[in-house]
Amino acid sequence: MNNYTVETMSGMDVVSPKAAAEWVTGRNVQDRRDESEWVRVTDDTNRAVYKFAFK
Repeated sequence: MNNYTVETMSGMDVVSPKAAAEWVTGRNVQDRRDESEWVRVTDDTNRAVYKFAFK
């Protein structure tokens, strides 16, 4: 399985992990609970992992 990193950017107004996940997927997301389809955003600089599910 491939590993992906969704990057947080400021040049295109994507400045948070949630906004980055929405921008990359083109879908609204919410914090993940126990959904089977979800997005993981990894902040490689701070070693933080964010988990979102589609609304």
